[in-house]
Amino acid sequence: MRISEAYEHEPLLTCQSEESCPLSGCNKVGTQCVDVTAPLTLAPTAVVGTVSVSCQGTPRITCTTDASGTSCTVTMTQQVCVSVPIRYGVTLTTGEPTIGCADSCVGCGAC
Repeated sequence: MRISEAYEHEPLLTCQSEESCPLSGCNKVGTQCVDVTAPLTLAPTAVVGTVSVSCQGTPRITCTTDASGTSCTVTMTQQVCVSVPIRYGVTLTTGEPTIGCADSCVGCGAC
């Protein structure tokens, strides 16, 4: 059973040999497979919103004296919360479709 018989419920006509054509002529159908291409280009998008920064708690302070006792190093460490809103997306651009004759043809209605 061919696909068209199973789904379209239309009987397929058997191929007629050239000898069985009546004198008035024969109706024939020519079939050609083609390859159709539709190019699609996907590109990422990312838009950064307004960054916000806020300090968390109080800073930690350490003080270190050098071995000779001539200087001290004070280090301040502050925890900071940084929020960066980003909106991600994708854009789609279609190109011009193209068509070309197929190199081979399988199941395209040929007898």
